[in-house]
Amino acid sequence: MTQLNSKSIKTILQEELNQDGDFLKEMVKNIMQQLMEEERDQQVGVLSYQRDNNKRKANRNGYKPRSFNTRVGNLSLAKPQIREFAFQTQLFENYQRSEKALLATICQMVTDGVSTHRVKKIVGKLSPGLAYSKSTVSRITQELDPQIKRWQEEKLQDYYLYLFTDALYFYVRVNHQVVSCPVLITIGVDKNGHRKILGVDIALEESYQSYQEHFKKLKERGLKKVDLTISDEHKGLLRAQQEVFPNTPHQRCICHFMRNVLSHVPYKEKAKLAEYLKQVFDSPTKEMASMVAQLIAQQYQLSYPKVSKLLEEELEFTLTFLTYPKAHWRKIRTTNLIEGVINKDLKQRSKVIGIFPNQESCLRYVCLRLMEIDEEWQTGRRYMKITEEDKNQEDDDVLLKEIKQMKEGVKTQEEFDGHLILQKNWD
Repeated sequence: MTQLNSKSIKTILQEELNQDGDFLKEMVKNIMQQLMEEERDQQVGVLSYQRDNNKRKANRNGYKPRSFNTRVGNLSLAKPQIREFAFQTQLFENYQRSEKALLATICQMVTDGVSTHRVKKIVGKLSPGLAYSKSTVSRITQELDPQIKRWQEEKLQDYYLYLFTDALYFYVRVNHQVVSCPVLITIGVDKNGHRKILGVDIALEESYQSYQEHFKKLKERGLKKVDLTISDEHKGLLRAQQEVFPNTPHQRCICHFMRNVLSHVPYKEKAKLAEYLKQVFDSPTKEMASMVAQLIAQQYQLSYPKVSKLLEEELEFTLTFLTYPKAHWRKIRTTNLIEGVINKDLKQRSKVIGIFPNQESCLRYVCLRLMEIDEEWQTGRRYMKITEEDKNQEDDDVLLKEIKQMKEGVKTQEEFDGHLILQKNWD
């Protein structure tokens, strides 16, 4: 930036000391005005009183009003103009350090679910001299859009073991009406056991078309193969999934299935039936689960025939997880990775906002938070033990093996206790 000479600074200080009013604010204003004058002198080539046409590069063309927000308040400056080309000043090309700090604060508050109205009030308390309107705050947050777009379009691995898909709903204002819009989210677990948020899209409704577009974007970004898809039983979702990832096994979320079954019995019967259903999904084999479900269906055949019908006709789609590694069962039989982890986090923060002004602001909010979660997942501990090394570590753990054998009925309690006594004496 252009440096002021000592004479200029002394002159400005003396002038302000001799006047009443806000000394600091006026001093900063005059220094900045002097900086721009000297910058224009350099760009024109001669000082205002000089008539040297050999050195002159351009002609002065008056001033243009310009306001500038600073920590000491809003300054009304006169920005110099040049006739032949645009005047360039370093004062306006970048935010000052304090302004960048405020911008970072605004962005973080938006990520945390603070509404633009509240952001305006908070910024006003942080810096009383600044006057950010709601529209200004919204404009600043929109500067995050290129970063979000890069995240949404980044290249994906071509292979993921598991693919979780679900929709979360938020209230959004669309065409002057408040509607509940679904945000479609897909998460993948890679061959090393790490979670990755693969896709996020907002739609007006959950439909075959919206899910088809959602999955096609994943394919376009590089995803080719998936070992298992996990979701609820939305027909449009399943159809789109099978089209984009043909011949891929599917696991219906057991939580969605249980809620569906429980909806067909009165409140007083729900707890008992829920306990019966848990026995089905805690079975060690697919055959055992089917046998337990058949007993429950017979029990409810006369009193609640719809329960029996669901167990007989739709249970098969909820037992796919039993053909995969046992260590993964609890994590791949539901969509709780989305509903339990992400939904809870996003909904809690979005309560501050209530109703999003448009779909873009809703998607921006969701993506900003999911980007943070995704980064935590990539740098944190693995979600699943998948590698051969993990398997060998479990096989080498003698006590863990004994406990598993006892739970599966291979060893009796007496044999297990005897083994612990022998091991203790040996140690």
